[in-house]
Formats: sequence, structure tokens, C-alpha cells
Amino acid sequence: MTRLRRRPALDVRVEIRGQLPREDAEYARARAHDTAAVLGPDAHALRLRLTRTRDRSVTRPALAQAGVQLADAGPVRVQLATGTAREAVDLVLGTLAGRAVRLREQGDIGLAAVYESAYRPQYADRPLAERRIARRKTVVLARRTPEQAACDLLALDRRFHLFADAATGRDSLVHRCPLSGAVERWTVDTDPTPPLGLAEAARRLWLTGRPFVCHTDPGDGRARVLYRRYDGHYGLITPVSERRSGAGIPSAQD
Repeated sequence: MTRLRRRPALDVRVEIRGQLPREDAEYARARAHDTAAVLGPDAHALRLRLTRTRDRSVTRPALAQAGVQLADAGPVRVQLATGTAREAVDLVLGTLAGRAVRLREQGDIGLAAVYESAYRPQYADRPLAERRIARRKTVVLARRTPEQAACDLLALDRRFHLFADAATGRDSLVHRCPLSGAVERWTVDTDPTPPLGLAEAARRLWLTGRPFVCHTDPGDGRARVLYRRYDGHYGLITPVSERRSGAGIPSAQD
């Protein structure tokens, strides 16, 4: 008699941050499992994080982040913010599923949809004196062509992405630039970034109002990125050699 092997269920994990009604948390978990059921057999490790902030400077306090690993197409990730938790869950999971389909069928997700500009997460208006580096991350940069790095940037829904240039091995950065409000494109920094200490990098971040500052570490000459987190603090990404870190995942951004 032949026994049918049942495919293992997609690993689904839901993380709730902040105070939410139990009904909203249960809704998020149910929707995550519903989405997992339609993603297909090549999807692995669906993650949903739902955060509710009490900061009154933020007009869209419900932030949802969702990501999944596709066996052939790689990772895809989305983060969006709305006024209510349920709306954020529906929007981010629906967008994730749509991007997964496009990534499978066309190999990329294209530029961000116009409507998404209205749902980009907001930065909390934290006083300058209270800001600190809340997260430090060391990464081993993946060796990529600029075109591949741009695809990674869009698939992972990030403003910037550090990578090692496939031709030169040099630390490089791809990032998105707003054009005409909603449409964005990617550019690659090819000129050497200025050597800056963290204090000067933070000063430039504050003066320019940009979401990040890429600069050269005066100590080791490697590129590093100081960026704004949505909670109003800063994050720091530093590339290292593989000997010093076992992680081989490109840079992440909060």
C-alpha cells in the first residue's frame, strides 16, 4: 500500500508589540494562517509583526511587517502603517501575497505601487536629546551586481541596501530616491563615502532630515550606515568579514 506523504505546514509566526485588544491579535494570527494557505508549496517561514504605538506624533499608529521566504525567488518583505491594526494586517498580507506572485512570475516586484506611498511607516517625533543608537547590527555583505542589489532592495521593502560589488568586492550601497512624490528609483553610490565618526554622522542625519547617512568608518575604512528607526531612535549597520560574523544575510532596516 502506498502512503501519501503530507507536506509540512508552512511555519507561521506572529509577533504582537504594544497593547492590542485580544480580538485584534487573534485576527492577525487567523489572517496570517489564511495567507499561508494560499502562498503555495514553495513558501517557507511566514512572519508577521504587528506594532501599535502610543506616540501621538504618529497619525498611523498601527505598523505591520510581513515577510516570507520563497524557495526559488528568495525573500519578500513588506512593511506598511495604517490607522487600525486590522487594516494594517489586511493591507500588508495582501500586498505580500501580490508581490510573491509577481516575484515568481516575473522575477521582480517592480517599483513600489503608487498607493503604498500613503501607507509608508512614519518616524516618531522623538526629541533630539533623547535619541540613541537603539540597534547595532553587523553583517556579512552578499556579493551582488548593482541590478541584483536593486532587486533585493525592492523585494525586501527597504530604503537602502548594503552589498559587496560583484566586480570589485567594494562596499556599495543601493537606495531609493523619491521622484514626483510616489514613484521611486534606485541609484548606486560609486564615489567613496566620507570618513565620519558616529557623532558627526548623527549630526548630518539630523541636519539633512534624510532617513540614513552612509559613511566610512575612520577606523577600518569600511562603509557603514546610520539610519533613523521608526521609533525615533537610530540604528547602525556595520559590515564585517565572514570570519568575524557567521551571518550571511544582507543588511536589515527597522
